[in-house]
Amino acid sequence: MILKTNRLLAGILVCLQAATLTLHAKELAEDPGKSDSLRTGQWYRADPASQPVKLRLNDLTTIVAARAASEGDIYAGRGMTGQHGVAGFYSADDQLTFYVDAPESDDYALSIIFASPDVQTMEFKSGASVITTPSLERTWKQAPRNWRQHVPEVLSLKKGVNQITFRLPGSTVKPSNKNKGLATHIDQGQFMLFSIELGTPAARQAQLERAQAIKGDSSWMVEGKYGLFVHFSANMYGWNRKEKRADWFQESVKMFDVQHFADQVERTGAAWVTFTATHQGFLWPAPNQAVDAVMPGRTTERDLLMEIIDELAERGIATLFYLHSGYNGVDPEPWREALGADYGAADVSRFNDNMVAILRECSLRYGKKLKGFGYIDGCLMHDYPLDPHWESWARAIKAGNPDAVIGFSSNQGPTVSPFSDLSTRDGGASLAEANPELIGPGKQFGDVDPAWWCYVDTWYPKKPMNGKWIGGPKKPTQAYVAYFKQMAKQGVPVTINMAMTADVSDDHPIFNPESMAVMEAVRKAIRGK
Repeated sequence: MILKTNRLLAGILVCLQAATLTLHAKELAEDPGKSDSLRTGQWYRADPASQPVKLRLNDLTTIVAARAASEGDIYAGRGMTGQHGVAGFYSADDQLTFYVDAPESDDYALSIIFASPDVQTMEFKSGASVITTPSLERTWKQAPRNWRQHVPEVLSLKKGVNQITFRLPGSTVKPSNKNKGLATHIDQGQFMLFSIELGTPAARQAQLERAQAIKGDSSWMVEGKYGLFVHFSANMYGWNRKEKRADWFQESVKMFDVQHFADQVERTGAAWVTFTATHQGFLWPAPNQAVDAVMPGRTTERDLLMEIIDELAERGIATLFYLHSGYNGVDPEPWREALGADYGAADVSRFNDNMVAILRECSLRYGKKLKGFGYIDGCLMHDYPLDPHWESWARAIKAGNPDAVIGFSSNQGPTVSPFSDLSTRDGGASLAEANPELIGPGKQFGDVDPAWWCYVDTWYPKKPMNGKWIGGPKKPTQAYVAYFKQMAKQGVPVTINMAMTADVSDDHPIFNPESMAVMEAVRKAIRGK
């Protein structure tokens, strides 16, 4: 209701903001693709020298490449996810300059997230401190499409403001039409720098030790073998509703038949449910004062989340939450502005503080009944550029349950934080798994417990349903049965999604009957009943 009335004004405001910011945006080199998408200058609008990034004391600080000053043939990415990275570097004269404010004089270990089809010689320099090293060669197929490299040696920084330059002194990079859609999570066929990460060696080691000390317990997921993923999205449609759920958000929560929902979940044999607390629009189906403090009108009086947790628990089924920080979907601009998610701001701590408050209140409200946040989406592509303090997020999630598991999603890239407990890559319709060679301490996906996420039919209904299910399982039933048996044998828990109607009631099939038949076959094969 409130979203619908505000949508027009929000859209006008965003257009005005975009036009205003474009006038002041720093000019960047054009890319060969001549894309018409949004320019990075609309987000990273300030002179980098006037906004040095403050490095955290005794911790890690991340800085996306778009926050640096550029010289020569360097251009920024396009679109929602591409604007944080930069490409080009066609000659030794093309370079970035990062401005950082160090709390004290010290040696800093450096890592980067980047992509390159060829090995390039990279140079990092700050004052008299210079590191020259070859780029890490990708030796794996598919994800991660961009990857992390821990740079050997250290950079010596003085207390106060320092300049760190980056260039490819012997560049062999050539312009390519593939550059026009540069995105942070897809390898574009030429050199792309996404970010640098700075922290003293001692701080990095201490961070790893703290992460291990509070690591969540996912053994129950291995024992349970598989769970069900359910999207209760702001962008989804009901059985006979023409409007997106966001337009009848309060009604959708009031009418939700929890017992009928649990009855259907039980038919699948799932040992747990991962339920979207938010998705494609930050609408929270329960009380949460921290959400109200950011923007009123996005919570409900009914605690649907508690009711779901309790009803599933009565049937021996655990509950995890999925989280989407509201970066896209329904009316993201007013929410992200209120949340403090301003990529170009000198101080982005408000975003972190608000997210921590929301997560902490949620954890304390549900306590040990809630098994954790198994999948926090968009962490690399959308939240990482705001330099979140992931440890604070993790401790907030574990405030009510120290054993809670956390999955910070990196999608097609490397892990965002050692405070992630679960592998959170999803394969869509594919029945695959994360490459075990990329999981472990110091590896691309980090020291996480293997897990896999996929769907039977689709994530959620994306258009009006008109009283019928369209489509169905993407693969034959026997393919799912064989896959679940294989993953159970390997000890890798699978969370599989079935699309659900936005109106959860017993007067229509809330899940596709064909998909339900697949899951009942899986239940019989895995559970023996």
